[in-house]
Amino acid sequence: MGIYFNPKNRSFSKDRNYEIYVDKTGLLSFLNKAIDTPKNCIAVSHARRFGKSHAAGMIDAYYSLGSDSSKLFENTKIASDPDYEKYRNKYNVIHLDISSFWDDYKVNLIEKIVEYIYDDITDELGNILDYKKKLSYVLMKIYEKTEIPFVIIIDEWDCVIRNSNDQNLIHHYLQFLHSLFKSEESKSFLALGYITGILPIKKIKDESALNNFQEYTMLDSYPITEYYGFTEDEVKELCQKYDMDFETMKAWYNGYLIDGMHMYNPNSVSRALERHKVDSYWRNTSAFGTINTFITMNYAGLKEDVLAMLTGEKVMVNTNTFQNDFSMIASKS
Repeated sequence: MGIYFNPKNRSFSKDRNYEIYVDKTGLLSFLNKAIDTPKNCIAVSHARRFGKSHAAGMIDAYYSLGSDSSKLFENTKIASDPDYEKYRNKYNVIHLDISSFWDDYKVNLIEKIVEYIYDDITDELGNILDYKKKLSYVLMKIYEKTEIPFVIIIDEWDCVIRNSNDQNLIHHYLQFLHSLFKSEESKSFLALGYITGILPIKKIKDESALNNFQEYTMLDSYPITEYYGFTEDEVKELCQKYDMDFETMKAWYNGYLIDGMHMYNPNSVSRALERHKVDSYWRNTSAFGTINTFITMNYAGLKEDVLAMLTGEKVMVNTNTFQNDFSMIASKS
């Protein structure tokens, strides 16, 4: 079994071994209902450190033929689902973290992704196919030979969109995603597509490569809101277990009201529980440079608005004006 093709369950195994584990396996019940339906492509765009990669590792462990994860899911919510066994470890899975490829391959990104996947497939299935063909065609042929459909998971899918100003590369990359999730070949082999990132997908210039995805964002993620971040009830239970004051935790980390649910950043809460001390843990998990540039420029009074919010005032923002990149700023919102 490979890293990219039919990965094992090591990622989810580590999460299960972690002392501060919160059961989010109910997400799998939702995904099971989407498999092999017209709504089988799911896109989740949430803030950093909100459990997106955790969910991707859990999906690996549940669907991948690369391992038997029955013990890992014992005593979890999904284990009591009537369809639990029907889907567990029954699929060929491809899992990609685009950011890891971007770190090393910026010019030939797509070619390298395909090369690594083919290496994994060859290790497992041998030279039974013509690996000079495009990836979607090869996956279709694998499906025809094995009759085992694919689950494709892409973490940090928007890494190229966020970090590159090369429009040719972006177009090439989006066409690659189109071949995996929307091509004629994919109609045969794709059981489920699941992509995660920071940016929403609806407004990427004139591209339509991903317009078949069901999108769940920080603004609207019903009915899967509770699976990304910690709910208030989950934080209360953790505070009781670790002898920490819930109201203090709420004052520090209750930053989001999503679909009527108070959601907490799990990274901040977990770090506070580990160290038994509240602090601004989240601020060190991402570079601040790009945002700081625009605040310092004071575009249309942006700096004053940020300062106003820091003193407790409210500022109205139209999030629908965001066009998925920082190269063209058209409004303060």
